[in-house]
Amino acid sequence: MIETKNFQQLMGGLNVAVLPQNEKDILHNCALSGILRDSIQHEAKIHGATFDAVGFRRAMKVMSAGDVEVLFFATAWDTCDPKIVGATINFRSLFLQRNGNDIDVHRGIYSEDVCILPSEMKKIILEKPYAKRRPEGGLGHSLIQASIDYYATHGFKDGSVPVGEIFEFAPDNRSIVTIQEKLGAHLGKDEESALFKIESVHGLEDRFKVPVDVQFVRMADGTIDPNNFVVSWESPNAKQKVMASFTKGLSTFKGTPVTQCQFISNGSLPNAGVLECVVSSILKAADQEIGERSWGGLVQSAPSPQIPCDGSVREVFAALFDAQNIILLAPKRREPVMTPPMHIHVLEEPEIAAAIKAIGGKERVLGNRPMQTASLDLRKAAQKHNAPSRPLKLISPDAARHDPIFSLAA
Repeated sequence: MIETKNFQQLMGGLNVAVLPQNEKDILHNCALSGILRDSIQHEAKIHGATFDAVGFRRAMKVMSAGDVEVLFFATAWDTCDPKIVGATINFRSLFLQRNGNDIDVHRGIYSEDVCILPSEMKKIILEKPYAKRRPEGGLGHSLIQASIDYYATHGFKDGSVPVGEIFEFAPDNRSIVTIQEKLGAHLGKDEESALFKIESVHGLEDRFKVPVDVQFVRMADGTIDPNNFVVSWESPNAKQKVMASFTKGLSTFKGTPVTQCQFISNGSLPNAGVLECVVSSILKAADQEIGERSWGGLVQSAPSPQIPCDGSVREVFAALFDAQNIILLAPKRREPVMTPPMHIHVLEEPEIAAAIKAIGGKERVLGNRPMQTASLDLRKAAQKHNAPSRPLKLISPDAARHDPIFSLAA
């Protein structure tokens, strides 16, 4: 049940709210299953791709593991009878920002999906009271804004506060572009931004290796974050700096692991040849760290027992006993799976985009549609929406909660 105070009433009388997923609640899991399936089928249709039922089941399994932040969208004409009409699926990520000659690392969100169920929206339309009306321009903007306000006032489940958001979009999807422009998002353009996909760093063109630093980040409780890290480079005089964040993610479309990466510089860069070496070294160091963290998963190899299905009960139990002894006594071999592909976001960094393309980065496409990168400053979006009519009470009045985790210091 959602408390009435958590709803916001839109012009026309419709109430909207967001509800964090409870992984132990079977109703939440059923709702997420329906929302995710509907969303993936819709994406497959508009992007000219094929719905993968096996991938869908893999994605649902990961959703229950706790690495994903799911917020359900609820709407109601009467707040005593709310309906879950969609969800936003996010990963706890990092958000890199320039700060003079410095690069700051903040908590962030990687937004994987925003899903709305047409079947539930039809019910909302049919149940509309005579004296009320649907919100102009659709619900998408209002629901996404509600999720931004939620993160600003509640933060993640682990207590950390996201400062910004990174996501991808199809430039020809006018409805999404219009919504994000209203929210104040920075949408990438071909001349200065790009979204790349690299299946394996081993397929990249060789470049001279330069020294880079792999740096871990800490979670709100002080422990090392297992799903995020950064790799940085700076010139000997510390005037030129490049940093990349890496986040363990998932393709909800295929249900397979994906590493999300964001590149940024301090605005001062070496020549193209050196920059290609820097980018290559950062990606290869990250690939090694990803392998050590087993983001692609590990396969445990074990002998398959030979069970005589048509044998006696005694023979069947004897075969099971022998097989169990082999598994217990045999040395265990753990064979690493290939590290997952990387989706590399480059925003307003044309030189870095050119360097990634030069060493073998490919354009990221979904189905037959090319994708682009975008970012959104969540603090500005929340404060702009709530002031002055409804002042926003942030998760903590302590501004230090929004300070960077660390900086690549000047």
